[in-house]
Amino acid sequence: MKIIKHSIKRLLFFYHSLSILKKFLLAPLFGIIFVFPFYVFIFLNTSNMKLNMNYINSELLPLYEISCDNVLLLEKIVNDINSAVSAKEPEWINYSDKNADKIRENLKNNRSKKYNKDIKETTEAFNEYYKTVGDVSKKIIENDYRYYNIDSDTKILVNNYNKVDTLLKNLKSKTKKDIENNINSLSDNTRFILLNGNLVFFIWFLVSIVIILLVYKDIEHKIKRIVNDSKDIARGDVDFEKRLCIVSYDELGQIIKSINIFINKLHKSHKELSRAKEKLDSLYIIDRLTNVYNRIKIDEIIDAELKKQKRYDFVFSVILIDIDYFKQINDTYGHLVGDVVLKEFASVLKNNIRDVDFLGRWGGEEFIILCIQTDQNGALALAEHLKVKIEEFDFTKVGNKTASFGVATCTQNDNAKSIVENADKALYMAKNGGRNMVVSYN
Repeated sequence: MKIIKHSIKRLLFFYHSLSILKKFLLAPLFGIIFVFPFYVFIFLNTSNMKLNMNYINSELLPLYEISCDNVLLLEKIVNDINSAVSAKEPEWINYSDKNADKIRENLKNNRSKKYNKDIKETTEAFNEYYKTVGDVSKKIIENDYRYYNIDSDTKILVNNYNKVDTLLKNLKSKTKKDIENNINSLSDNTRFILLNGNLVFFIWFLVSIVIILLVYKDIEHKIKRIVNDSKDIARGDVDFEKRLCIVSYDELGQIIKSINIFINKLHKSHKELSRAKEKLDSLYIIDRLTNVYNRIKIDEIIDAELKKQKRYDFVFSVILIDIDYFKQINDTYGHLVGDVVLKEFASVLKNNIRDVDFLGRWGGEEFIILCIQTDQNGALALAEHLKVKIEEFDFTKVGNKTASFGVATCTQNDNAKSIVENADKALYMAKNGGRNMVVSYN
């Protein structure tokens, strides 16, 4: 008796020494020990049931519907052919092509490997029948129901039809039977799990209720407060300015403190990442010397505009610009002066294009302008305007300079490579033609 009392006291002490989380874990722990074998059994069966259900939904049911549809379509084809023969209208025979194509499409779209052989056989039989019925019907109409081998042709046609009809109906019957067998199997497995699992889960449920009730009343109010304050976080709508209220100083209170610390750190990290992202985005797309878009960004914009052009038939143009005799500037004044000229050149371009246009440095002394929703005439006008502005500008130490322009307008056949190549060809012609020119690619 003393041993029993001592054991009970030790159990109570052990129970009271547990944290709230561990007390709640007693119920699932007991369940795992008690029903683990049954869980394994259920898992294996449910996995098999899921596979069967997926097989039914994804393969058998669509195939059965297709089979039913094909039987009806075959009847429609026969009726169309009979109508054409009765009316002696050979053109009417073609009216059945739509139904024939639908049957072929239905058979081709079959996704069940199990019936590949049946589908192939049915498709071949149908194609043979449809060719035969078309040929024989036309011969009957053209010969007014009288020609030498009409009996043999009709016999072949009937045999072909019976073969196709039998194959279609057999396919329908097979899939229906397969569906019934799979559903019966699912039903048997479900019934077995329910009947044998009820007792196991009932025992576990009773024990779990007893364990949970021991700690429920003590923490019910605290959990409700935590749940109410953390709903936004649970839904993923994190408000970095909001913190969970501290409603307890036990384990739950420590959890809330940890969550708030995590939110603080997350808030700080979010700010740092936002600033870093802005800086990285700027470094990624901006040319550091001229402060205009670099080639990477221009390529992205060209791809985006090509998609708009393909989808909405928007037109856009590309202008490639090369500073004339820029190498002489570097050779005569040095690269530092050359860099200043590049900055000033970019500034002239930027100040004289539209807000909707995109300016970028294509490489070296070459610049590129993407003229959005601008045809060839508009791009040429802009290029001529820029040419004049560059001629008038007084560059630091080097005075007046000129530039050559190549213009290309995107067509339906262009891609990102070809549109730039076309502009580059036009630029090449401008430079070979004496520079300080605007040339359009045609």
